[in-house]
Amino acid sequence: MHLFRILFFYEWRHFRAARGLVLLCGLLLATGLYGIYYGTTEIARQRTQLAALPELTRRNVAELQVKFPGPADAGDIGYYHSTFAVHHPDPWAALSLGLRDVNPSYVKLRLLGLHNQLYATDNANPMKLLSGNFDLAFVLVYLLPLLIIALGFNLLSAEREEGILTLLLAQPVRPLTVVAAKLAFRLALVLGLAGLLSVVGMLWAGVPLDGRVASWLALTVLYCLFWFGVVLVVTAWQRPSAVNAVALLGVWLVLVVLVPSLLNLSVAAARPVPQGLELTIRQREEIHAGWDKPKTETMNRFFALYPQWRDTATIRERFVWRWYYAFQHLGDQAVASQAAAYARGLQARYNLVEQLNLLSPAINAQSSFNALAGSDLPTHLAFQRSATRYHDALRAFYYPFLFRKTEFTHADYAREPTHSFTSPPELTTAQHGLLKLLLSVAAVCGLGLLLLRLRPITPR
Repeated sequence: MHLFRILFFYEWRHFRAARGLVLLCGLLLATGLYGIYYGTTEIARQRTQLAALPELTRRNVAELQVKFPGPADAGDIGYYHSTFAVHHPDPWAALSLGLRDVNPSYVKLRLLGLHNQLYATDNANPMKLLSGNFDLAFVLVYLLPLLIIALGFNLLSAEREEGILTLLLAQPVRPLTVVAAKLAFRLALVLGLAGLLSVVGMLWAGVPLDGRVASWLALTVLYCLFWFGVVLVVTAWQRPSAVNAVALLGVWLVLVVLVPSLLNLSVAAARPVPQGLELTIRQREEIHAGWDKPKTETMNRFFALYPQWRDTATIRERFVWRWYYAFQHLGDQAVASQAAAYARGLQARYNLVEQLNLLSPAINAQSSFNALAGSDLPTHLAFQRSATRYHDALRAFYYPFLFRKTEFTHADYAREPTHSFTSPPELTTAQHGLLKLLLSVAAVCGLGLLLLRLRPITPR
């Protein structure tokens, strides 16, 4: 243990003298702080945007009260009145934005057909989306391994190339003790940086101090241990520093870039998903065709779904709102199976990626961080289901006005249903991610120790 402490202290002095490594650690610290700033700023922007929505609804109601000063036809109100289904972010989303910059954080809804409103999103810059989020999770998953590679590619090879290893092993010290002391110093340095960034990020984002704190830190530690396991394997190979650097960068490239790309292509081929655009186009065609169909045919199809309104008066007018909203809803019903297949397809793709992400600890770690933050795909699908139920509640609120020919008064605006949805964490996914990372760590560390046993460390 005494020799271990001496070697550990020697590594500290060596690190302080290597200004390039100090600069690299400072650069990672700076990028991590920027990632925290970017994530918290983005979530603050979304919260500000969501906080403004009730005021937009209030102004819309005020305009309608001016437009219809007395009791009004509920069909007019349902057509001109808009409200919002809102997806509030969890505070953890500031550390791992996930899909929150791709998917909308709210949906503007009227009493019209649902699906063209549900899948209508603002246009986004594709080049910006391509670059992804620069949040803390991005720094930990994609940049931290590069620091580990920079610190560990010449773990023993530098000593051997400088002729120091011969003198070192001439002392009464075991080669494994030397390797352990060098790895322990670097591990302490990297975990200190990752832990510091995580704590700063949690305090900055104001996350609740629940079990997710331990899960986030455990994911970070295991992910770092995996990459130090890779360094151990390459060190046990005992090749020159240049070869080690190329090998480690190759492993990073394969696990962080190549495998995720191939996985994405293979999952897309194995789980084809119908295009959302096709769904909205077909719904529009169904709705537009509703104008030309006989009203009796439309209403009979509607009454088959909602027999409680069958006893309402037969439509004889050229235009009436309840007929208009009936064929709007029938347009939704015409693509209901296609919409369900679209959601099931996305979930199936996600499930397949979860099964295969053991091949890439980077994907596994990213998915686990997103699951903890409630910013992954299942959360977005849950929000869409919640928005669908809200649209159903709106229809259920307006139908008695429409089919019973009840006038809509100013007091009825306050009785209208409202919506709120906050991202729940996917703790099961995060727990599975922890288990997979543990298996990956055991595999690479076991391989490294086996290689060290089979190929004893030599001075030359």
